[in-house]
Amino acid sequence: MAIEASFFHEEIRSGFLVTEKRKKVWAAELQMLEKLDEVCQKHHLSYYAFYGTLLGAVRHQGFIPWDDDIDVVMFRDDYEKFQIIAPEEFAEPYFFQNTYTDQVLWPLSKIRDSRTTAVEPQFRHLGASFHQGIFIDIFPLDSVGDNGAPTPSSSAIAQIRNLLWTAITNPEAVLTALESGTPLYLSTEFLIDYLKKDCKQKFKIFEALNLSYLDQMPNVNYILSELFPENFPYRSVKKEYFQNTVYLSFEHLHIPAPAEYDKILTQCYGNYHEFVPGGTAHENIVFEPDIPYKEYFT
Repeated sequence: MAIEASFFHEEIRSGFLVTEKRKKVWAAELQMLEKLDEVCQKHHLSYYAFYGTLLGAVRHQGFIPWDDDIDVVMFRDDYEKFQIIAPEEFAEPYFFQNTYTDQVLWPLSKIRDSRTTAVEPQFRHLGASFHQGIFIDIFPLDSVGDNGAPTPSSSAIAQIRNLLWTAITNPEAVLTALESGTPLYLSTEFLIDYLKKDCKQKFKIFEALNLSYLDQMPNVNYILSELFPENFPYRSVKKEYFQNTVYLSFEHLHIPAPAEYDKILTQCYGNYHEFVPGGTAHENIVFEPDIPYKEYFT
């Protein structure tokens, strides 16, 4: 769907000045979201607006005026299917970016627009060898234990996930634990074999493990929020909140959202109807919607 020229006009929204440049960033993201919706419908995959995008859809019928990104989630089973088809479906000018397609290690995926620039500080040194176009984030949701009442089973699964992730990001620590005889949640034989694999192979096993746990616990969350809650402070929500889907207005689009969005937003943000203008999680990113990232780095 073409974006009308009037969309790009500078305006005040909720007391915040939305500039023409920010509108251009939004437009690039909206086009990628529209493409994502097309691909998911084609392959019968479900996704949902989440985090600030869900809040924006409910409260503003579009972007939170002082925000500059789009976040969606998929349950692990659909996410794994999506990872298979996405590299082909998102051809130029788009790029499907994850651990398997670029120089990153993260448990999420991005869709990027090669015609634009979005330079995150931690990747600036990689220049044009790393895809640095404007993006939207796609987070997998995995089964996790209840926030307030973890069971022995959910605690064991959490320990195994943490062990496998540590073996990817800090293999020396796991090797040291094995050599010292520290009791671990997985067999020595398995861990020694796991440590011999390269990063992508280990990550694939980590993702397969998460898929195997789907539906074993009542809640869902982005896995880094479970492993590092101090850095990713989103608490898990009940999977049943996604049992039904509603479509919400988001700028000129209608996007899917969990029907129990009120419970999710209340849990995540408290009184989410109250406006709290401020920075975004991406305020240190350099956005250039009119400059291809390869040109930006020349």
